[in-house]
Amino acid sequence: MAESYIPSEDGLALTWMQSFAGGIVAKPSTYQLTAADAANIQSVVDDYAAAYAVAANLSTRTAVTVAAKDDARNIAEQLCRQFSIQIKFNAGVSDPDKIAIGVRPVNPNRDPINVPESSPLLNVIGATPGSHTVRYADTGTPDSGAKPFGAAQLQLFVAVGATPVGDPDTAGFNGAYTKNPIGVGFDFADDGKVATYFARWASRKGEVGPWSLPVSMRIAA
Repeated sequence: MAESYIPSEDGLALTWMQSFAGGIVAKPSTYQLTAADAANIQSVVDDYAAAYAVAANLSTRTAVTVAAKDDARNIAEQLCRQFSIQIKFNAGVSDPDKIAIGVRPVNPNRDPINVPESSPLLNVIGATPGSHTVRYADTGTPDSGAKPFGAAQLQLFVAVGATPVGDPDTAGFNGAYTKNPIGVGFDFADDGKVATYFARWASRKGEVGPWSLPVSMRIAA
């Protein structure tokens, strides 16, 4: 994982996320976040806690409830990681306050690794009913699927509408990814619409690079 202080075991990960969310909800201004940020974090962690409880109960544990738990964890972990990186590298938040919510402070002895100045290249390599498969590369190494030095993850954004769009501000955050390829699913209501993808590299410090060019593909019904 990008941040090793988030445990891999489901129950321990939930405990960490609950402590992280609870500390931020109690004092959002201490972490230079808004009340809305805190509420969003708490909401996805609560969703994960509910899904985990169902999947952990032998009487309700099925392949469906386990998959729902995994999806809820992925959503909660991505959001918690995004804000934990932001807090980790925020010099305005004290080290004791970071430690209080399970965030390891910056090691001043490490050399900084900056986000790449290049942008991703996106390609939709598969389109099946209700889903796309997206592959990424870097403008500096278009024949390789590896992330460039300094990129901890690729942030993928998607806009769905009647026609392609050219402004990344119209796209919503889909997820942060570290491996190729990426599967993107859509609701039945999106059948026949056009999905436009944008992406950017993000460093471990939460810094982001320039946007990719948009890539569009119709969603098959």
